Amino acid sequence: MTCDELKDDYATYALGSLDGETLAELREHLSRQCENCTPGVRQARETVARLALAVTPVNPPKRLRRRVIALVNPNAVSRWNIALVLVTALSIIFAVHIWLRHQESHREFNAFLAKFNDMQAKLAVLEDPLAKEVTFGKGARGRVVVSPQHGVAFSGQNLAALPSGKTYEMWIIRGGTPAPAGLFSSDLQGNAIHLYRPPAAPTESDVVAVTLEAAGGVAAPTSTPIIVAPL
Repeated sequence: MTCDELKDDYATYALGSLDGETLAELREHLSRQCENCTPGVRQARETVARLALAVTPVNPPKRLRRRVIALVNPNAVSRWNIALVLVTALSIIFAVHIWLRHQESHREFNAFLAKFNDMQAKLAVLEDPLAKEVTFGKGARGRVVVSPQHGVAFSGQNLAALPSGKTYEMWIIRGGTPAPAGLFSSDLQGNAIHLYRPPAAPTESDVVAVTLEAAGGVAAPTSTPIIVAPL
């Protein structure tokens, strides 16, 4: 089997759930220090280890708790501990479910790890003590949390439902020039959370804006911003 055929099994191997011919093939690749499979398995093991550590009950810092609540639901302060317990329990249940399904589940497990890594990236922005928060809007409203090291986390509420063939596109405007900062959509309640890592750290003169664009995004805004948040 080729490295490309084996890459979806790295996570299953890291969990100790791989068996049969695929296990033998992957072990053969690892025994000869395969330049693709060796680092791939190492990364899968590190991710599984982080997942195990992530479900350890902790007391979140007040700063992080406040930012997470503000991004997800400004009125949910009293429910933070319940939400934390539920997320922890669901993470454990999902991991066990994946373990039991063995090889059939490796794509599902990889998708879960991708979501987990995305959550970790958002938390890195929220827990940065150097991060700056900016609120915006009256109709569509929300906030932007900017971390010089980890990127920009955008949270919007009361966003209008997307018309067919349209998407929301975020922009970082620097010196009057907008640069694309990723596409996102809102849920049925008009809520959205989007993370963007700019190539250069945001500055105090930058502006975060959101426009409604054609699906797939555009290189430059074609409509009036519905959200503008000076940093």
